[in-house]
Amino acid sequence: MTLPQVEAAVEDLQHAHRELLRVVDDLSPDDWDRYVPHGNWTVKDLIAHVIGDMSPSGAGLIHAGVLTPEFIAETSRGFDTRTRNESTIEEREHLSRESLRQLLFESDLAFIDAALRLDDRHVEALGYAVPMGPGYDLKVVDWLWRGYHYRQHIDDIKRTLVADYTPEKLTFLPEIEETFRGIVRGREGFLRSVYSAADDAWDENSAAAPDWTHKDILAHVAANDMRPHARLSAVLGEGDDEQLAAINRTDEWNQARVDERRDRTVAQLVAELDENRSRTFALLSRIQPEQLDSKITRANGETYSLPEYIDCIGEHESNHAGQLVPASRARRTA
Repeated sequence: MTLPQVEAAVEDLQHAHRELLRVVDDLSPDDWDRYVPHGNWTVKDLIAHVIGDMSPSGAGLIHAGVLTPEFIAETSRGFDTRTRNESTIEEREHLSRESLRQLLFESDLAFIDAALRLDDRHVEALGYAVPMGPGYDLKVVDWLWRGYHYRQHIDDIKRTLVADYTPEKLTFLPEIEETFRGIVRGREGFLRSVYSAADDAWDENSAAAPDWTHKDILAHVAANDMRPHARLSAVLGEGDDEQLAAINRTDEWNQARVDERRDRTVAQLVAELDENRSRTFALLSRIQPEQLDSKITRANGETYSLPEYIDCIGEHESNHAGQLVPASRARRTA
């Protein structure tokens, strides 16, 4: 007999999938060519990505008997989606809109078939830990709740349709680009937690940060790149001493930014999150070789090299992603 939580995960996935298909079916031909803020993908690219590899994924690995704690730990250490994502888009670049729509319709069939065949024999594997980053662990059963990915990209498409965005080609020093695995992984993991959260969990207080609701945590992270903006501007010789002093009054600054965002929706906060990160990358693209040795002192008094500081940005988001896990549909259905 299929496990109840797996059935719930599949139902959530199917609901999100149907909603994405409705959004895609409402697109005009010109909409497919619009650029999604704030990156280099068009809507067509995004749809090519969201189709995924059409495999049974984790559920298939469980049936094959290869999803062991050792396999998970090894995979997690080298996990980097960027190359895989770009390869998937390139492979599907020649496909028509109609072909992509059909692939999107069929994208979950193998996974759902494998997931619905999981039963009591697989309970142990579903409980294995999946390390996502600093302060952020999931279980294999959480990983089966894949509907978050559709919800995330539904919002991306909706933002695209009301935006007038043209990508700017940015280049980075190799030493800066080497840090992006961590910052990208931190952001992807945080968005996973955001779009995994149950709708009725946002106004509940967080067990990990009792003075804040889950939405307050999102508001904090949405605003937090303003800190890197101030510090990177200082590295570039454009610093504001008053602003730098303000961001170092950590608790006061954090609470003020959260309070300013009380009336914003989750979608609005994610849009700000994305826009602020775009500015962070724009500042990083301006770093020159002679500025790589710059030292950045955080509010705790610790001093970091510029690459080390960039790593801290991803770690910060990973820790807050972990705080949102109890709000997820998966955990509330357990």
